[in-house]
Amino acid sequence: MGGNTTCLEVVHGDTHILFDAGSGIRDAGRALAASGSRQLHLFITHTHWDHIQGFPFFAPAYIPGFEIDIHAPHNVDKDVESIFGGQLDRAYFPVQMEDMQARLSFADLDNGSARIGDVTVSWVHAVHPGAAVAYKIEVGGQRLAFFPDNEFLKGYLGDPNDLAPDDERIAVHREQLEFLAGTHVLIHEAQYTNAEYAGKIGWGHSSVGNACGLIRLIGPERWIVTHHDPDHTDSDLQHKLSLTRQILRGQGCSTQVSHGHDGLVEYL
Repeated sequence: MGGNTTCLEVVHGDTHILFDAGSGIRDAGRALAASGSRQLHLFITHTHWDHIQGFPFFAPAYIPGFEIDIHAPHNVDKDVESIFGGQLDRAYFPVQMEDMQARLSFADLDNGSARIGDVTVSWVHAVHPGAAVAYKIEVGGQRLAFFPDNEFLKGYLGDPNDLAPDDERIAVHREQLEFLAGTHVLIHEAQYTNAEYAGKIGWGHSSVGNACGLIRLIGPERWIVTHHDPDHTDSDLQHKLSLTRQILRGQGCSTQVSHGHDGLVEYL
């Protein structure tokens, strides 16, 4: 399961919006390049390597006529254009940003939402080291949320079912919970088993149990688990998925859960 690092494409009519530029954006770029020049929007959750490393291999960036608007959370050390340009430094890559023939624009996220055609994209802070956000996409009354890196209930090792809604450990996530209210499809990580998480607190990723606690609180119709641990085999992931379903059943939660994988298509 898995394989590439993070990239999500949302298509509505002629509107194409990409989220994160991990290695998966290479395949997305090949398909987009074959379909002809257009305007694209690329929203970055954060600029850690696994979320931007595919951009130098994004074919539309090299094709005249493409317009690519890149949006990312504000980083106190470097602006997003400098970060993207930095990975194209001659010490790392044979092609520089000035060799890219598409029109590129870079902007920090600002007022909390953007309207692109009929699609509304909004964002909220994620619990992850550095400047990191998560996104919600709304179109035609449907809501899809994308939380690839988020340490929900950071540091909690108990049973999330034991936490009342007004518990202070949940209250610190109130902004996220309100943001996710009414979400139909949630893409959210659950990178660690509960046993693994005890040694990974503060790394910016959720345990299976704590992520299931989030699902109990917001009740989406579907949950797609992403950001699989690179040390987990396919067998490990299947075991973790079975465990996730078992926990949700124990919570009385009807959310359908599956694992994200390369090439997955979901219709809203």
